[in-house]
Amino acid sequence: MSKNDFRNTTVLEQPNKLARELGRICYAAGEAIMRIYVRPELWAASEKQDASPVTAADLAANRVICNGLAQLMPRLPVLTEEEAETAWSARRQWARYWLVDPLDGTKEFLARNGEFSVNIALIEHGQPVFGMVHLPVSGVTYYGSRYYGSFLQPREGEARKLQTRSLSWPKMDVVASHRHGSEKLQPIIEALQLAGAEVNHIPLGSSLKLCKIAEGAADFYPRLGPTSEWDTAAAQAVVEGAGGRVLDWSFRSLIYNQKPSIINPEFMVIGDLNHPWHEWLEPFVTKKLSESSL
Repeated sequence: MSKNDFRNTTVLEQPNKLARELGRICYAAGEAIMRIYVRPELWAASEKQDASPVTAADLAANRVICNGLAQLMPRLPVLTEEEAETAWSARRQWARYWLVDPLDGTKEFLARNGEFSVNIALIEHGQPVFGMVHLPVSGVTYYGSRYYGSFLQPREGEARKLQTRSLSWPKMDVVASHRHGSEKLQPIIEALQLAGAEVNHIPLGSSLKLCKIAEGAADFYPRLGPTSEWDTAAAQAVVEGAGGRVLDWSFRSLIYNQKPSIINPEFMVIGDLNHPWHEWLEPFVTKKLSESSL
């Protein structure tokens, strides 16, 4: 496919071609990451201004992705974690752009647990209309859109359609980070238990937490701590394509590129919306909102 094929298209017109082309880019970025992953002497980890780590693998994947996207859709802007200097005065003009985290889960990369990913999202008018999350270690790729569904592509074999699962109340699998906010999570667990839930806590890294909900392997993910827009956009598209939602604590969908800061509000991911989540979470949300108003 020539680089001009997507110049004037939308995700609704050529979703399969878009998935194939982004899959090639993600796979190439994953290979660049894995070449460094197996050789720790090449990691050369350092800290960014926000004290988060960056490695040679982040930078290598970023180069592959930026080059690939420039060939795929030459005129479309790219906002990536490793090149985030674009001024708000310019960025606010973008109706359509790529939002990229070349290596989501750098701490998981450094811990060698395999729970890191390559994330690419297409944003249109503040909404993630297509997303792809590639796991370099397993070779699994999640991709999708609210407009035509989400899929899991294994390293070998056919892709399968994703669907969030029905909640088997009172049993509830709750995914959360290995590293962030375990003490903050407890009041949410207590609110759910007060409502009668039998909570099973599953620790996971990177965007895998959202993808597991899209896959129907978990029910709920509360995030209480800082994330950036590139951390969530691709997986949000996958979750929404599978029937779930990514919401702030006022139950509004996360949106993108609407303010100078690229920091997300705290949020939650729900797989099965056909339950009284407002009621279950009300004790926690009420307390949270009252504290934020102080």
